[in-house]
Amino acid sequence: MTVAARLSQIRKFFGLSQKDMGKRFGVSGTTWQNYELENAAPNAHVLARLSGEGFNINWVLTGAGEMRAGERKMMAKATGFAEIEPLELEGIAASGKHVLIPRYALRTLPREGADAAMTVEDVSLLDTLAFRRDFIERELKADPANLIAIEAPDNAMLPAIAAGDILLADTSEPRLRGGGVYIFASGGALLVKRLRPKIDGGFIVSSDNAELHPPEEIEREALDRVKIVGRVIWRGGRL
Repeated sequence: MTVAARLSQIRKFFGLSQKDMGKRFGVSGTTWQNYELENAAPNAHVLARLSGEGFNINWVLTGAGEMRAGERKMMAKATGFAEIEPLELEGIAASGKHVLIPRYALRTLPREGADAAMTVEDVSLLDTLAFRRDFIERELKADPANLIAIEAPDNAMLPAIAAGDILLADTSEPRLRGGGVYIFASGGALLVKRLRPKIDGGFIVSSDNAELHPPEEIEREALDRVKIVGRVIWRGGRL
């Protein structure tokens, strides 16, 4: 069974038309029809919505496991995170007051060749986080469709960011847009660092935990080996 066939099976599970199915998952009816015709693949946010409604994304993409997932999901609140049952996300998303942000586990691997650019591979969707729409749009001034959530991989940014903190990254422009905290891949590792552009086109990489991670410079000629995932615009974690 193909991905398209499994998406058709999910639609029949709900008893909806392609038009209504698209509306339910935030795309047009034509787009959903193209999913079922194998003319297009569902993006990360459609997959996140499917996960939020209790479907096993591994089954959707590969056919492995059961159609319905049993894991609990996480909902982000102003005061922290609270566990809720998967099917509860349906009402949360349908209300329009919340948006679902996919949370990924990312592993980076270098392409073949010493001069090849870095690429982010082995991307797996862990779960989804629900945020208030007005918080994302008004406070963070971001488009929810461009956001992903990733766990901070280490303590290089202490005290501002600790390992395991949830970071929201804006992926709308995967390049350096002035100084700030970025998630990027370099040397086969996923890093969270402050990047500051230099006049000559390169940039300075620094950590808040400067004693353990001294600043370093990346020259313009080496930029093709750096893959910027997104700019960090919010963090959540323990105080």
